[in-house]
Amino acid sequence: MRHSPVLFSTALTLAAFAVAPAAPAVATASAPACALFAYQPTREGNTLTATGGRTGCLNSATVTVRIVVEQKDATPRVIGELAQSGTEINLATKAPCNSGATVKVHTETISSTGAIAHSPTSTFEKC
Repeated sequence: MRHSPVLFSTALTLAAFAVAPAAPAVATASAPACALFAYQPTREGNTLTATGGRTGCLNSATVTVRIVVEQKDATPRVIGELAQSGTEINLATKAPCNSGATVKVHTETISSTGAIAHSPTSTFEKC
């Protein structure tokens, strides 16, 4: 008795599927949450730089990054500011450091959505 080549081939294909392991389930990564960031200010020579922005966002917003000087017995003073609109934003605003005093500054990132982020404070001598 002769076997049909089509039936033999089909039987081999079915047998291969029967012994092949099932493909592992692929985990889907969720999108990162929309968040503001404010990095600690840095100094290079006579220039202060504050970097901030937003990441992981799908909606557009206006983001403002500020260099803020902390003052004893007074409201903080903004000495540098930069704004941009978009979904993913990374801004670096600069301000002069030439008063000769010791200053405590931080970065403040503000979104038009109402969110605010502050960096840790940096102290700079003879700034």
